[in-house]
Amino acid sequence: GNRLSRQPITVAKLDATVYRSAAEKYGVRGFPTIRLISKDRVLEYNGERTVDALMSFATKGSRPLISTVASQGKLNDIRRSGDVVFLSIGEETKQCLDRIASVVVNECVLGHITNEALVPISRDPPLASPKNSPIAVIREDLSVSRIPSLVALKDGLVLEYIEDTSDCEGVRAWIMAERFNTFVKGSYPTIHPLLFLKYRLVFYYGDNGAKIQEMKKMASSMAETYLIHVDKAEYIENLISASVEPDTIVIFDPATEQYSYFPGASLSSSLQEWTTAPRFGGTGILASSRKVFYRIHLNVAPLFYDHPFIMGLVIVIPIGLMLMCCCNETRSKNDPIRQIRSDRSQMNVLWDDDEDEDIKKPETIENGEEENETREECDEIVDEAVEEKDPTLKKDE
Repeated sequence: GNRLSRQPITVAKLDATVYRSAAEKYGVRGFPTIRLISKDRVLEYNGERTVDALMSFATKGSRPLISTVASQGKLNDIRRSGDVVFLSIGEETKQCLDRIASVVVNECVLGHITNEALVPISRDPPLASPKNSPIAVIREDLSVSRIPSLVALKDGLVLEYIEDTSDCEGVRAWIMAERFNTFVKGSYPTIHPLLFLKYRLVFYYGDNGAKIQEMKKMASSMAETYLIHVDKAEYIENLISASVEPDTIVIFDPATEQYSYFPGASLSSSLQEWTTAPRFGGTGILASSRKVFYRIHLNVAPLFYDHPFIMGLVIVIPIGLMLMCCCNETRSKNDPIRQIRSDRSQMNVLWDDDEDEDIKKPETIENGEEENETREECDEIVDEAVEEKDPTLKKDE
């Protein structure tokens, strides 16, 4: 609260059970829920519940969706954020950024370079474009080969979008795939979206400073790979459904859901051995069953240890009642006495049916003796039918 008070941000608390109309307006379906309302935007927070994470969310969410870059000083300010920066040059690419801005505003920085910030050149700058000679530059390490253009500032590199900039769907797909730095600090909000990119994920669980620095240095040379440092084993264990020891590198392929262990190994050696290393996991029946049992063990077993009586009431008793009902139903079906009674009941229906051709009621009963004789004859017919169905049963049963 004190740190946010120094920012142009108003913090409010709302009881959604009392102000239900406001909760419905902003799509509140669970508690607690954090929303950032900035002008005509409503952004939902799904990150970690820490002060630094909330500060970052509030700062990024309140900034303009697309910043205007009219000078090198403004560009330097944007690059200090540490996020991936996408810059559009030309109105066509800016229109594409407008369509995706609200989706990625908390994950990257979007900016539009005005014509005033461009410096036409007639010589090659120190970093030439890999496709053509540059035609415009903002600073010596940022040049473009065409206008309109779209570039990404990521991992200390300048990546230029080489496809058709008028294809907004293609631009959107490129931004969604490149919106994260190659080296990231692992947490649930950062790991989850990376799984949908289908790029290789390299996790390091531990606090070895040399290995962390190695990951940062190699980030700029990695293609279709993300390097993730995690300080909690559960981030990896929930993903691969297996235990992980400290100082371990785990390489995970989201496309096949297979992974390999490299305990104590360096990043470079792990990447070299990845192609021949044993693979675990997968999408088969056995692998899926293993994941289910592991997650049950991981999430349910601790509850039995901490609250055995409550878990017994919630799980064990209902299962026991279901088993008892199943056993009683099976015994009922195999009970010979019940079967005889059922057969007798069916025969009585035949007796009561006036349209039955084989068994009919007497039209008149003169006295009690005739009535008893008729009933005895009916019982004999029922017994004979039962004995024909199962001779081992006694008529008296």
